Amino acid sequence: MSRSVITCKPLLAFFMVLLMSLSGCTGIVDKDEDPGYKIVPVDLEDTVVRAAGSPTLTSYIDCDELETELKISIEEEARTNLLQAVEEVYYRGGMWMEDDMAVAESGDSSPSSSPQTREKGTDFSGTNNQEQGVDEADFVKTDGYHIYFLDGGLLHIMDVPEFGEIEHASTTEIEGNPVAMMLNEASLVVVSTVYSWNINSEDKLAKSMGWGGDWNEWRTTILTKFTVFNVTDSTEPEVDRELYIEGNYITAREVAGSVRAVTHSWMNIPDLRTWLNYPEGYWDSDVTKEERLNMREVAAVEAITHNLEVLDQLSLEQMLPQVHERIGDEIFTHHMSGDDCSDFTAPDGGLNRGYTSIFTIDLISENLEFEADHIVGNWPLVYASEDKMIITESAWDWWWFWNNDNLNEATNIHTFDISEPGTTIYSGSGRVDGTIQNQFSISEYEGVVRVATTTGQWGRWWMENPEPMENHVITLINTEEESGVMSLREIGRVDGIAYNETIWSARFVEDRAYIVTFENMDPLWTIDLSNQSSPRIMGELEVPGVSTYIHPLSDDAILTIGLGPEDEETGLGLDWGHTRLSLFNVSNFSNPQLTQVLSISPVSNPTDGWSWAWSEATWEHKAFQYWAPKEMLAIPMNTYRYDSYYDSEGQYHYSYDWVSKLMIVNVTENGLEIYGEVDHSQFYESDENRWWSSYNIRRSIFMGDYIYAISHGGITVTSLDSLEETDSHQFSQTDNSNTDFSSEETST
Repeated sequence: MSRSVITCKPLLAFFMVLLMSLSGCTGIVDKDEDPGYKIVPVDLEDTVVRAAGSPTLTSYIDCDELETELKISIEEEARTNLLQAVEEVYYRGGMWMEDDMAVAESGDSSPSSSPQTREKGTDFSGTNNQEQGVDEADFVKTDGYHIYFLDGGLLHIMDVPEFGEIEHASTTEIEGNPVAMMLNEASLVVVSTVYSWNINSEDKLAKSMGWGGDWNEWRTTILTKFTVFNVTDSTEPEVDRELYIEGNYITAREVAGSVRAVTHSWMNIPDLRTWLNYPEGYWDSDVTKEERLNMREVAAVEAITHNLEVLDQLSLEQMLPQVHERIGDEIFTHHMSGDDCSDFTAPDGGLNRGYTSIFTIDLISENLEFEADHIVGNWPLVYASEDKMIITESAWDWWWFWNNDNLNEATNIHTFDISEPGTTIYSGSGRVDGTIQNQFSISEYEGVVRVATTTGQWGRWWMENPEPMENHVITLINTEEESGVMSLREIGRVDGIAYNETIWSARFVEDRAYIVTFENMDPLWTIDLSNQSSPRIMGELEVPGVSTYIHPLSDDAILTIGLGPEDEETGLGLDWGHTRLSLFNVSNFSNPQLTQVLSISPVSNPTDGWSWAWSEATWEHKAFQYWAPKEMLAIPMNTYRYDSYYDSEGQYHYSYDWVSKLMIVNVTENGLEIYGEVDHSQFYESDENRWWSSYNIRRSIFMGDYIYAISHGGITVTSLDSLEETDSHQFSQTDNSNTDFSSEETST
């Protein structure tokens, strides 16, 4: 990662030492011949007060400094777990390479020949992306000539000779559980999750990971694998590159041929103790509460002493994530170079042990160059425009809140310039109060970063009088300080949005913001950002139910999806039997109006034994497919019911009826109307080799006058004129028996 400013990170102002909060404890408990234990008083009042420093990322020029801070963080987090166990209190919620390598050229990247050029956005739809020009990773991709579908451990490539047709081209086995893809001309990057216990112990990758016969010896249990395919020939995709990075896959974006994927990892520290080893006799009936407390205190001292010994023997390389590359039968591990740790950065005073890694692959370079760089920090949220990638994280980890209720939730915001292909340049950081819900609560427009946050101590279940919730929209710009450090400085904000409510959905559209909050009603807030230094609340409209995703149709109308109220008269509760679409007129931005609501269910009578109906589009925007050229919306809908009976011989039988449909809705700025449906239920008439999470249509693609519906069962092609099926392909259920339908991002 290139950087405009690199500064040496100062050492932490404090070092955690053994027994800092166990002052005066000798660690001795004597067992007498007669029952009972001698109580040794322990002072647990001496606690560490933690306060975050600057959010600005600075590089570790000194590797010894990086090693010291990592060990401090690891020990202190483990110690906090132990102290919670002493008091029998547990956290239950809240916020409580640098390698540029080269491989063979990727070959001809021209698309398959066709008598007519097919243009994305005009002739066919693609992934429902947050921003134009920024393609988001998903398990379905298309270039208009082919459909690429990750299903189980397989990559299916389907040819589309003509709109309205579908042909199977190839099926390729993918290592691990494939979760997403990025496509740029003839380069297809498949992202898969590889679990360490599924790697053959004789594989050279296992040896690079430090495997020695016990799974506890793995550096990490999860790797994210990037397999770069050349798909010029759809019948025989060729592997160009196989890369593994240690950690969990978060998300990926493709801009102008450059893929930037984000992962997060923790390195396994064998034999580190975060629990108490209770002494013999702890659970004896004659042991008092005070005696047990004393035993726990002694066990904590022993565990903390043990952890310091473990960390003392640990090398820096054992604590850092690595990149492994498979070339033929060989595995090459890319370590940091010597004593240069500048590819690792962290906020000052961050005190973390997790790593957010940005993995950049330049698909349009001759040699598929890549770089991997790391932020020592917390679990990230990711947003990208064409010019800027933004990574946000909690300013501190959950264990900072232990005995520190005066610490308020805050979020670090790190920005990166991605305007040049193949490079990711750090451009500054800032911090805002509160928490950010998901990627749609983050935006960049004309160089200004905008975020929507919720403040208040609503996640702290242990507090009697937490601070009330409040929502805000904050604007920030990158600036260079006199010291030369790049920062992200606040220039404007609007507060007081929906007290005692949380943000359920948000959308920034140029100089406008739409915010939906929820408690018992669903207020839609319109916010003017035309003056970025002085954003203003323009309007508010209360609507029963809740919207979970906002989709702009034009300057005059927006469309939302969510759930309606359980009780239409009172507007209270949520109706889980239907999915609700809401159309709003925002032509008068100060006075938004509800044009129409439309409740949709995949069955005519949802109360006839059917369970709650759901649409993936309510929580995953990539399942929401609006096609402006046809003014149509396609969303998947699913439900099931349990059916049982006794036959004439008294034998009990049971089964499930599954309904999987793609609902098609006509959408204009004046109204909503159900147009038709595509039914995949016939694929699920047998329960053989399937499971609960696979009975769903997952994605859809508009192509010309047809719609393609994609599910684990198969792909169907339906005419939008007649709603008749024109072609289909059914997948073998046996071949797809490994399917992992986990979502790409846990947003948040």
